[in-house]
Amino acid sequence: MKMTWDSEAEKTLRRVPFFVRTKVRKKVEEEVAAAGRNRVTKADLEESKRNHLQCLSEGVKGYSVEACFASSGCQNAVVTSADLVSSLESLLEKADLLSFFRSQLGNHVKLHHQLRLTLADCPNTCSQPQIKDIGIIGQAQVACEPEECTACGECEAVCRESAILLDDGFLVSIEEDLCVECGGCARVCPSSAISTTANNYRVLVGGKLGRHPQLARDLTNGLDAEQVLNLVGDIVGFYQDNAKNGERLGALINRVGWGEFKESVL
Repeated sequence: MKMTWDSEAEKTLRRVPFFVRTKVRKKVEEEVAAAGRNRVTKADLEESKRNHLQCLSEGVKGYSVEACFASSGCQNAVVTSADLVSSLESLLEKADLLSFFRSQLGNHVKLHHQLRLTLADCPNTCSQPQIKDIGIIGQAQVACEPEECTACGECEAVCRESAILLDDGFLVSIEEDLCVECGGCARVCPSSAISTTANNYRVLVGGKLGRHPQLARDLTNGLDAEQVLNLVGDIVGFYQDNAKNGERLGALINRVGWGEFKESVL
């Protein structure tokens, strides 16, 4: 069925952001065709918009939890976080953040008000924890035994941060300030010169995009899964006790001060 648009509908469509305009056109035409018509009017566009906003509103639950795809077999993963993700979802569900937001915003709670948490199973951070309210990153703590080094050079070759310090080809140490704790050197070491001593988590807070974007800040590291869960609970509690008008966690931290926030949750 060939679809046509009246002039008012075309004018309204031009006000839709260009990067979603084609998608909106297709969606509206599908809805009009399903109704057995072949001409799109301004009223059709407005009705589609109302339906879309209603769907978005129904999808709001006060929080979102995301994770990277490491569970599907990523070779870079340094932690296994499926159980932690489930526990975090349960924690946020029990916190009833949707009711909290409604107490401040009434029926105007939108997706962008939700508390966003994401977990990355390695320092490559594919799930973008740096721009979330709470970002959790898996890290591998490594130890050196230079006397076990065979001067194979594998560790230096795999380290993208140039954190491996060698002397005449033999391992001396790993520069802590450069190391991102990805565990790559330990994975390729054929001897016990470099080994992983612990797999744990680093926690970032306060990241956001929007009108005033900012990157999340390092809060603490070296936590096991239970400690992460407890810390997230404390952060959510602090947020519910202090946030105003649905402000993002980063905005709250800016308002009360980093020192006060950190002292309250750690």
